Amino acid sequence: MSQPNAKLETRNANLRARIASLRRRPEVRALARLAKQAEPGGVAVWLVGGAVRDAALGRPIPEVDAAVGGDAEALAKALEAAGFGTAVFLSRDRPGPRVFRVAGRRPIDIAEIEGGSIEADLRRRDFTANAIAVGLDDGRILDPFGGLSDLARARLRPVDPRNLLDDPLRALRAARFLATHGLSPDAATLEAARRAAPGLARVAPERIAVELSRLLEAPEAAGGLAWAARAEVLPAALGLPISRPEAARAARALGRLDAAAFRRLPSSRRRRLRLARLAGALGLAPEETRRWLAGLRLSRREAEETARLQELASSALRVRSRRDGFAWLLAAGDLAPDALALASLRGGAEEVRRVTRLKRLARVPLRRVRVTGGDVIRWLSLEPGPPVGALLERLRLEAALGTVRNRREARNWLAGQVRPRP
Repeated sequence: MSQPNAKLETRNANLRARIASLRRRPEVRALARLAKQAEPGGVAVWLVGGAVRDAALGRPIPEVDAAVGGDAEALAKALEAAGFGTAVFLSRDRPGPRVFRVAGRRPIDIAEIEGGSIEADLRRRDFTANAIAVGLDDGRILDPFGGLSDLARARLRPVDPRNLLDDPLRALRAARFLATHGLSPDAATLEAARRAAPGLARVAPERIAVELSRLLEAPEAAGGLAWAARAEVLPAALGLPISRPEAARAARALGRLDAAAFRRLPSSRRRRLRLARLAGALGLAPEETRRWLAGLRLSRREAEETARLQELASSALRVRSRRDGFAWLLAAGDLAPDALALASLRGGAEEVRRVTRLKRLARVPLRRVRVTGGDVIRWLSLEPGPPVGALLERLRLEAALGTVRNRREARNWLAGQVRPRP
């Protein structure tokens, strides 16, 4: 046996072993059983897409993608009836065949084969890495476009460059696969993405938001974003009228967020930090950031927290005293670590020293005195309203500084802040 063939056989054997493990999952066994019982003679089911790709790469397989030669809805509802999750119709606003998700502990996406055969279905897919199928019944591997070989070379190659024109979101997905899977798009993918980029304007914003979020959540995202800028898909993905040089500069600005300290953060925090860094690199003020992220169909909370990170990072650079530092930490709350991380990427030497001092101060546990708004109202005979909240904020700062140490001192301090009534 020649060396290339031996390597191919080894890869296939490893893939079969991982697929065999996947086929032993209860939900996959149930899918195979129900497919045999469906229709006269049963329904053919193939494991496809991300499940096979990640099995070949030895990566975790959080969910299963299956292609069926029959009624996907009937199979999804049968799995639901068997207790494996809730059947949800996914493809209402998407081109292509019907897709149903059985949303359970480990989701299964069930799509109807497109084009009349599994071979035709694979021919319509985006990249060779995603155009590999494994028969659920017999474990047979179908790899008509050399996807396993491309995976072994960490190469991302289109099945057919025209397929990216059919669904321009695939151009952004190429950048995401570079970030999340380390698959380098080849020259044909780059050229196909550039041709598809104008079509992103007609893709539903919600679909773009999903791909962009996955890209920004990756442990290392700068390379994927830089490639997206080269492929001219970043402006449309961000929903902003920026030039190619501006997109490239924004992508470069995220390079330092690929450092080990950021890779250890939860994915949601990485995404939020990168959104804030992108907004700053593109010159967006916090209020503009709120509007931008709302247009991207991200949640109101994420838009608010991202803009707030920008505000806190800017104000951190203006902190000059210990009192200002404690006031900043109290205002920042749970956002303080990420705001300081963002601030550390900006400013000159003096600003960096201020951020360093703030980081040291943040390691000191904040002293607190338990006083509520009700206490303030009762002690000072005030009406409820904004002045009560303002007094509480000032009191918390005094407690953090150590000038107020207990409730008795808090009451005395508060009494000194309010003019007695005539």
